[in-house]
Amino acid sequence: MKKVLQVAKREFVSTALTKGFIVGALILPAAFALVMPLIGFLFDQAKAPAEVGRVAIIDRTGQLDTLLSERLLPEALAEARRGSLDDLQKTAESGATEGEGQPDLGQVAQVADTLLGETPKFTVNILDVETDLKSAQDRLREEPEQKDERTLALVDLDADAVVRPEGQADFGSYTLYTRPKVDPRTTNTIERTVERAIKDVRYELAGMDRDELRRLTSVGQRDVQEVTETGTRESNQILQFVLPGAVLVLLFMGVMTGGQYLLTTTVEEKSSRVVEVLLSAVSPMELMFGKIVGQMFVGMCLLLVYTGVGIFAMLWFALADLIDWTDLVYMFIFFLIAYTIIASLMAAIGAAVNEMREAQSLMAPVMMALVFAFYLSFPAMMSPSAPWAVAMSFIPPFSPFTMLIRIASTEPPPLWQIWVSIAIGVVTAYACVWFAAKVFRVGLLMFGKPPNFRTLVKWVRMA
Repeated sequence: MKKVLQVAKREFVSTALTKGFIVGALILPAAFALVMPLIGFLFDQAKAPAEVGRVAIIDRTGQLDTLLSERLLPEALAEARRGSLDDLQKTAESGATEGEGQPDLGQVAQVADTLLGETPKFTVNILDVETDLKSAQDRLREEPEQKDERTLALVDLDADAVVRPEGQADFGSYTLYTRPKVDPRTTNTIERTVERAIKDVRYELAGMDRDELRRLTSVGQRDVQEVTETGTRESNQILQFVLPGAVLVLLFMGVMTGGQYLLTTTVEEKSSRVVEVLLSAVSPMELMFGKIVGQMFVGMCLLLVYTGVGIFAMLWFALADLIDWTDLVYMFIFFLIAYTIIASLMAAIGAAVNEMREAQSLMAPVMMALVFAFYLSFPAMMSPSAPWAVAMSFIPPFSPFTMLIRIASTEPPPLWQIWVSIAIGVVTAYACVWFAAKVFRVGLLMFGKPPNFRTLVKWVRMA
C-alpha cells in the first residue's frame, strides 16, 4: 500500500500541481464570470435596424385597407409598441407579491424594446382586389435602386376574415408573403398589426368593447411561491430543473478528465520507456492501482472546485435550501464507481498500445459507452420513474449517471433501488479492475503491433 500511495502521489502531483491544470481548472468559472456581463452588454446593443420598404395589401374584405394604412405607419407602430410595453409593465406589477417590492420596470421595458428592435418605416401600398397574386409576389423578388421603394411584404386578406358567412363555423384569415431574409422581428410586427386590426373590426361589427374583453380574458398571474421553514419565497422552478443536469455534467466531467489523463500518462510512460524504470521499483499492480488512485484525486479535485463554486453561488443568493446534501454524497459515490470503471479500462488500453494514435480504435467503444450513458440520462430527468429509466439505473455503465439524475429529480427513487444500483456498480468496477489488471500486467512491456480485443482476451487468459 505504501508503494501504491507513492505512485498515486507522483501521479497527482505531476498532473494536478501544474500551471496548465490549475489554469484550466479555474479558467472556466472565471470565463463565465467575465463573459456573462459582456453578453448582457452586447444583448443591450443588439437592436435590429429599422426595416425600410413597402407593405402591399390586397384587402378582399373591403373593411381593413384604411385601418391598416394608418396602423402600419411608423408613428402608429411606435405608439402600439409603447402600449405593449405599458401592458407588459402592468403585468409585471400585478405579478409582484406583497412585501417583496416592485420589479424593475425600466429593465423590463429595456429588454422588451431590445427584443422588438427599432420601429420599422413602412410605406403602405393598397392593391386592387383584382390584382394578380402571382404578379404581386414577383415584386417581392425585385431589388430597386432606392431601398425605400422595395416591397418587403404582401398581405393577402381573405374575404371572410372579418365577416363570417352564414352557416360557416370559422372566420377566414390572411396570408403574409415576404421577400427573402426579412428580419423575423419585422415580420412579427406586421403579423401583430394585421391580427389586431382584424380583431378590432370583428369586435366592432359584433358590438363588443375590445378593452373590456381584454380585461375579462386576462388574469394577472403572480409568481409561484414556495413555503419554506423561514417563510415564503419565489419558486425557482427553472433552477430546480437545471440542478440535476448540472450534477450530471459535473459527474461526466470528473470521470472524463481523470480517465483521459490516466490513458495519456500511461501511453507516454510506455512509449518513452519510463515504465521500465518504474517497474524496477514497483510491481505492475502497484503501478496500475497507484495511477488509478492518483488520477481519481485529480478528477475529484475538479469535482470539488466546481461543486464548491456552485454551492457558494447558491448560498450567496440564499438558495441553499434547494440543495439536498445527500445528493452530493451520492454524487461522489457514483463518481467513484463510474471513474473506477472507466479508468481501469483506460489503464488497460494505455498499457496495451505504444502511442496515442493506436489507442483510438480501442478507446472508441469505451468513449461511446460513456457518452451514451451521459446523454441518455437526460430523458430520465423528465420521466425518472419510467420503466426504461428504472432499468437503466441497474445497467452499467449507464447506472451511475441515470441513478444520479433520478436521485436529483423531483421524483427520487426508493432507497433500496439506490443501494442496489451502488452494489451492482461496485461489482462491475471490481470486474473491470480485474480485467484491467490482467491486461496491464502483460501489455505494459509488450511492444510492436497494437492488439485487438481478441488479443486482449488472450492476454487475460495468459495472466
